[in-house]
Amino acid sequence: MADIHQSPVILYCFAEQVNSACKVINHSFTAIPQMFKDKEICITYYQHKEYKDKVIEIVLGAVVLTCAFDENDVCISASLFTDDRDNMKPYIDYCNKVYEYSYLLGGWLIEKYYLHIKSGEDGYFFALLPLPPLRNTKTVH
Repeated sequence: MADIHQSPVILYCFAEQVNSACKVINHSFTAIPQMFKDKEICITYYQHKEYKDKVIEIVLGAVVLTCAFDENDVCISASLFTDDRDNMKPYIDYCNKVYEYSYLLGGWLIEKYYLHIKSGEDGYFFALLPLPPLRNTKTVH
């Protein structure tokens, strides 16, 4: 089995793609395209009856970074869709070697975020979310 640290796709590209996902969280809908001026970007506006939504997709090599927004147009989550959504093993191996895994959150801890795997219509993808606030853990005497 090849050492994943020798794979330039995993070591350099995926690390940078995860870093880009971390950078978009808490940024505005208008600021994010400016952060990726040199990348291919798709902006989608969706509206049905009272429901409105905006999504930004940014092509980062073999991964598409998708930004989801709250009602104030602030990015609240970022998803990474790989070209091969049925073979997540190299990415999972990389995350297991580089990041601490939280069994409580079901994902890897990255700074003030956690990265976990979700399934969608087209296969599996990574979702990055801010860490939830700590619960009140008062000690009972």
